[in-house]
Amino acid sequence: MNEGYTATADFEQISVALKSFWKPFNELLNEMDSFVPRPLSDFDEERKRYSEHIGALNPHMSEDEISADAERLIESSKNAGWQFYGRFSDRIMTMYVTVTLLSQALCEAEINAILAIGLHEKGLANQFAKIERADIRKKWLEHPKLFCPTYELLKNSELYITLNHLIENRNAWMHHKIELSVGEEKILDGSLRERDTYQEKMRWLKRYFSLPYDLADHAHEYTHQAIAAMMFFTRNPIPIADAHK
Repeated sequence: MNEGYTATADFEQISVALKSFWKPFNELLNEMDSFVPRPLSDFDEERKRYSEHIGALNPHMSEDEISADAERLIESSKNAGWQFYGRFSDRIMTMYVTVTLLSQALCEAEINAILAIGLHEKGLANQFAKIERADIRKKWLEHPKLFCPTYELLKNSELYITLNHLIENRNAWMHHKIELSVGEEKILDGSLRERDTYQEKMRWLKRYFSLPYDLADHAHEYTHQAIAAMMFFTRNPIPIADAHK
C-alpha cells in the first residue's frame, strides 16, 4: 500500500519524561554505592540526650537502667541496615514506581504506533481495533507478524524477560491489592510483587530505562519502520542495558 500518511508522535513526551529520571537515577545509584554507615561515636551525643531526658522523667531509675533504656532507643539508629533504609528507601521506591510506569507506558505507546503503521501499510488498518486491547506482551510477541511474517521475539530472550518483569510490576502498582493475614492464615495474597532488595530494584531499573529503546531497535530490525528507528536513535542519554546486548 503506497498511499501516503502522517502520524503523530506524542509518545515522545513519555520518552522525554523517562529520560529526565536517568541523571537522578545515576546520582542515587552513586550515592548508594558510596554509602558508609555513621560510626558508633556519632551516637554519643544522642545517647547523652536520651539519658538526660529519661533521667529527668524517671528520677527513681538507676544510672544503669537509664543507660539501658537510652541504648534501646538508639539501637535501630545505630544499625547499618536501618541507616541505609532511612536514607534511601523513599527515594528508591519513588524512582522504582515512577520509572516502572513510564517505561511501560512508552513500551505500549511504541508497539501501538508500530502496529498501526505496519497494518496500514499492508492495507490491514481495520485489524488494529481488534488487537488494540490485547496484553502488551502479546502485542510485542505476536502482532507484528500480521504484517511482517518473519518477525520474532523469543520468550527466553533477556529482552522479553525484562518486558514480562516490567509488566508484572506495573500491574501490581496499577491494580494494587494488599496482602492480608489473620494470625498464621493468609486471607489475601496481594499483588504478588517480588520482594527484591533495593540493590536488585536498581538493577532492574537499568533494564526498565533501556527497554523501550531496545524493543524499538528489535522491531526496526524486522519491520524497518521509521517510527521504530526514530525511537531507537533518540535514546540518548540512556545506554543499552548490558542484559539486552
